[in-house]
Amino acid sequence: MSETDWNAAAYDELSDPMFEWGMALLGTLGLKGEERVLDAGCGSGRLTDELLKQLPAGEVVALDFSPKMLEQARQRLAGFGGRVEFVHASLEEFELAEKVDGIFSNAVFHWVADHAAMFGALHRALQPGGWLVAQLGGVGNLAKTYARAHAVAEQAPFHEFLKIREDDPHFGPHFEDPTRTRERMEAAGFEVSEAKLHTVAPRFERRERYEAFLETVVLRQPAMKLPEGLRREFLEGISKQTLHDEGEYSLDYVRLTVRARG
Repeated sequence: MSETDWNAAAYDELSDPMFEWGMALLGTLGLKGEERVLDAGCGSGRLTDELLKQLPAGEVVALDFSPKMLEQARQRLAGFGGRVEFVHASLEEFELAEKVDGIFSNAVFHWVADHAAMFGALHRALQPGGWLVAQLGGVGNLAKTYARAHAVAEQAPFHEFLKIREDDPHFGPHFEDPTRTRERMEAAGFEVSEAKLHTVAPRFERRERYEAFLETVVLRQPAMKLPEGLRREFLEGISKQTLHDEGEYSLDYVRLTVRARG
């Protein structure tokens, strides 16, 4: 993950697409209501809130690598009291004092550099026979959006600040295919029942909100390397090209859903 922390408040306000995908995923868990569940990458706590509502007699471990995200989550989830435990840690090397019955994660794993280490840590945190359900960015995710960003970044005056190369991406996340993900999970000890890709294209009615989403989520790292004035020009260049190509402000997401038992 990047050492540059997230703008947690902005992410919380803009995260409707991820929230919708996460709610659909939560709806498939079939919880009894008394489990202890790890929210692996809780972010600002929007989905953690919904997860806790499905666990009236259970507990949630809300783990995140971002201090600002955790603080946002603490504020949002204060009403749940002792039923939520907050952990500041990397998914690559965390340890829990008490194992969990299940692991839920949405739109997080692609920010973690070492998936072999991550799946090992997740498996160690899980009770024998426990479950994992997660969704992350899959191979090909945002390919067209990133290509437009590359094209704009190569232009003056952005190039001197970004110097983005195909073999040295500065966008932050990396996206995996089902086969490699299944292999890594099985090597960590999981029995994988699903590793499947699907596409989704969130749309934005207003250019300003589209550019805010790019700045806060999709292109957070390169955008922060630019002075404020150039940042606006950089984002406008991408949004204009998107509107030209697609006829709307949209994003080309590819999601990878995985389900497994420990």
